[in-house]
Amino acid sequence: MSAPEPPLTQPGGAQPPLNRPDSQGFDPQQPPAQKLLDACVHCGFCLATCPSYRVIGKETDSPRGRIYLMNGINKGEIPLTATTAQHFDSCLGCLACVTTCPSGVQYDQLIAATRPQIERNHQRPISDLALRTLIFNLFPYPQRLRSILPLLWLYQRSGLQSVLQSTGMLNRLFPRLGAMESMLPKVTAAAFRDQLPRLIPAQGERRYRVGMILGCVQRLFFSPVNAATVRVLTANGCEVVIPPDQGCCAALPAHQGQQAQAQNLARQMIDAFAQTPVDAVIINAAGCGHTLKEYGALLADDPAYQAKAKQFAAQVQDVHEFLATKDHSSPL
Repeated sequence: MSAPEPPLTQPGGAQPPLNRPDSQGFDPQQPPAQKLLDACVHCGFCLATCPSYRVIGKETDSPRGRIYLMNGINKGEIPLTATTAQHFDSCLGCLACVTTCPSGVQYDQLIAATRPQIERNHQRPISDLALRTLIFNLFPYPQRLRSILPLLWLYQRSGLQSVLQSTGMLNRLFPRLGAMESMLPKVTAAAFRDQLPRLIPAQGERRYRVGMILGCVQRLFFSPVNAATVRVLTANGCEVVIPPDQGCCAALPAHQGQQAQAQNLARQMIDAFAQTPVDAVIINAAGCGHTLKEYGALLADDPAYQAKAKQFAAQVQDVHEFLATKDHSSPL
């Protein structure tokens, strides 16, 4: 069982542009903070750890270059156009630059503030909008994604996947879909239903009670990872609670500037755990964990959820982070 899913929407549809169409800049709604931009001394330490810079090789596709663009747009010296937007889109959000930066530049906060600005103030091509509409209305909703699993299973088992991959036709006609298809995991029987019960008792004495987030793609395509996580937790004295109405953690829309959708999903997740007292909320996917810990910032302007979001975020721990501070009753 999962949370009710909203009707299909257009990306950014709940976030009308605050700028005039001809202004081509950031609007007043939480643009990148100038003091954070000024912290960058342009030393270049981030370049070696940035995957987009290492592949593309352009300064504007590096953290340092993107900060330069943010600063210029903030000051009205550089327009927010398709050219500048693509440099922000090329950022993978891995945040390796954050731990590398000797000046402590908070690039994570800067890119998080920039992405919603792009969605509100930049008109994307129709092809981009179509693909993003598909992604944001499918992947964050497990039941919708599960509904197309029979088609994906048939696609793989019929041999059609092998034919398309051998001819390269999909890559030539629809390169973005081709890239997505190349990463499609094998659809197994486990993907068609959730494998874990709502409550899994600890092995031996119960020392902790933890909640666990299943994820969206994770629960369908990588359910053995969730099962392994539960085995390790229960072997170390954890009773594991899995609220049945939990949905998406909001990472996908949050990382792509879909602020309204991300906020709605965050509220849904908080509500799902509201009646479940636990010592920690466990996550085993890094991207999800980063977003879950940022709920306080994501819902900072929501008076009804601001305090609840901070409290929830304070409970979130990666499974390794949680176990590292505990006495292990079983070898890991």
